[in-house]
Amino acid sequence: MHKIAAFIEFDKKITDKILAQKKIVKKKFGNQTYLNHPVHLTLFTLNIKKITELKKIYFSDINHSKRKYNIYLTKTGIFYNDPLTGGHTFFYKIKKSKSLANLQLKHLDKINKKITVLKKKNNLLKLAVLKKNYKKYGFPFVGKIWIPHTTIASIKNIDTKNEFLTKFLKSKIKLKCQYEKIKFYKIINNKHKFLFSIKNI
Repeated sequence: MHKIAAFIEFDKKITDKILAQKKIVKKKFGNQTYLNHPVHLTLFTLNIKKITELKKIYFSDINHSKRKYNIYLTKTGIFYNDPLTGGHTFFYKIKKSKSLANLQLKHLDKINKKITVLKKKNNLLKLAVLKKNYKKYGFPFVGKIWIPHTTIASIKNIDTKNEFLTKFLKSKIKLKCQYEKIKFYKIINNKHKFLFSIKNI
């Protein structure tokens, strides 16, 4: 099986700001989970049998749009006690527009209708809505429960009263850029291998 991810990437201004924040985290706390990941918004991750099947879906369908969409970074946030990392995950929240939510669903529907997506029966998801989404799409964070964001790092062994944490939550951010492409990557352990990009659908 292959783990693949669909990303939206940002313009240089936003990317540089997030990379600068990652450098601050590394200097203060050393290497942390997600710190070395590329700057992006994850639409979804899936486990599939063949990369060639995924490519066939998109390159046999030329019905792609040239329309560009706006994306807004609106504020800071933290996923406390992130079950995936065991740390507190620091992120910039992205405004959840109707077009962005629809984009995620369109791709998940498109893929699930045409190829086999792995959906392990013994997944550890506890919330009913997460289990339902995973069973349907192979990805739990879909619809209302999805919080679009771009991650800085997941920091372990940091107290919730830590000065860096409280300062981060109080910091202001208001940035905007446009996107017109979705990029697909293959994920191997902590590395990301670029596969291909497609126009918005």
